[in-house]
Amino acid sequence: MSEDSRDYPETKAEGSTTARDGLAAAAGLMVVAIFLSAVTGLIRVMVLARQFGTSGEINAYIQAFRVPDFIYFLMAGGALRTGFVPVFTEYLTLGKHKQAWRTFSSTLWLLVVVGILLVGLGMIFAPQLAILVGPGWATDNPELLALCGRLMRIMFPAEIFFVIGGLLMGTLNAQKHFFWPAVGPIVYNIIVIIAILLAPRLWGLPTVSYAVVLGALLGSLLLQIPPLRARGARLLLSFVPSDEGMRRVMKLAVPVVFGLAVAEINLIITTALATKVDPQNGPAILEYANRLWKLPTRMFGAGIAIALFPTLAEHYAKGATAAFRRDFSFGMRNTLFLVVPSAVGMMILREPLIRLLFQGKVFSAQDTYAVGQTLFWYGLGIVGLAALYIVARAFYARHDTVTPVWVGIISVGVCVAAAWLLMDTMKVAGLALATSISAIVNSAILIWLLRKQVGSLDGARILRSLVRLLPPTAALGIVCWLTMTATEQYLGTAGLTARLADLLVPMILGTVVFIGLSALLRVEEMHSAWRLVKRRLTGRAA
Repeated sequence: MSEDSRDYPETKAEGSTTARDGLAAAAGLMVVAIFLSAVTGLIRVMVLARQFGTSGEINAYIQAFRVPDFIYFLMAGGALRTGFVPVFTEYLTLGKHKQAWRTFSSTLWLLVVVGILLVGLGMIFAPQLAILVGPGWATDNPELLALCGRLMRIMFPAEIFFVIGGLLMGTLNAQKHFFWPAVGPIVYNIIVIIAILLAPRLWGLPTVSYAVVLGALLGSLLLQIPPLRARGARLLLSFVPSDEGMRRVMKLAVPVVFGLAVAEINLIITTALATKVDPQNGPAILEYANRLWKLPTRMFGAGIAIALFPTLAEHYAKGATAAFRRDFSFGMRNTLFLVVPSAVGMMILREPLIRLLFQGKVFSAQDTYAVGQTLFWYGLGIVGLAALYIVARAFYARHDTVTPVWVGIISVGVCVAAAWLLMDTMKVAGLALATSISAIVNSAILIWLLRKQVGSLDGARILRSLVRLLPPTAALGIVCWLTMTATEQYLGTAGLTARLADLLVPMILGTVVFIGLSALLRVEEMHSAWRLVKRRLTGRAA
């Protein structure tokens, strides 16, 4: 996409058609690419569930992921990219290309050192970290604790590739290139899926852990190098600790670690508590439900937020406040339009979805019910988590990394308090509800504070859009419930044909009703959300 197509004149209330189409195209690319990433990730979890179920050693493998996955999210998927993109974008916008690549180089070499240090410490203290994420196993299940530490030690070297790859992806995002950073996770998922299928014939779960390292090397790091070189990337061999840009990146990124990490911190806390509530099954039940509830937020909330972030950062660098408000509203309205019906549909069709994806010889009907109950309570927080992706990046685009930190700390406290109150009566499902409450509180406070900083966020238009969205969503829910009940009664729940019908018939009919009523009520976002996807599917460049 050319720079001209990203010009948002302040004199136009809604921006030029070309500008809006450009943002729609970039967001559409991310929706499609992240959809494919989410689908392969879901297949990965599906294969894992069918191979290993919810009990025993699979819980050790899932908990072994917690600390390495947390570091990956912070450094590669969240904080680093969010701290780096505004600074790098500003230099490119102001024509300071030499300074931009000097900052890139200095940051990369710093991350090499940090990555090696993190990996070394993680491998040394893996047994202690296993106790942190599996406190319920310390006395009664020492074999699960030992396996958790062993698998964690195998997986830690992947973080070097994730951390460095995160910088490469952030650099591509800053240049308005989103495709290959989104393809990286797809490659990673495919490699891990192959390893899961081969694991019973090789070394069991350690096979999958080794594949994590290989997938990180290929997908996160090596795949990003050719597109960077094609865009004139210049890597300097010298490290300049005093580089102004690198210091600005670190100043932004360090607080972002806490701001973006809230969801992952909550997951670490709740899964650790799950080892106490249900030591043999709890972590796996939470993991499978957690993967499903994040599917719509990753597809829509994260996809639109990642595409929107460089644009918001550019508006802030130019002092274009009206354009900042306009595009924030555009992103939020389209996110709500896509996520709200997805949340309702997932909550109603939770058991047919889980039955189709996971249930088999190892994954039982009781497991389906347990994961379904957990997913229902997770579902209450889907909208809050999706909104959080947008509003958090609005703060980071304005170089305000402090506000999301202290709000995030509050929401973590809310999650811990709610989990402690709910886990005795609701067990694992109570931990999911605590997470949802935390996400809602976090996003609500941040939206309120952003309005105080920026002024009007086009809230009346967002609210009107949401009000128009409610009747189609309610109709979708009713249709899904009635048709699900009818298909299950008529076809049963056994066999692939019945399971496909139990899920797809309600989903298709509900979607048709939702689209029809949205068109009848003239919900504006039905057309703009469709353009987000259509422009990418028709091959128009982002």
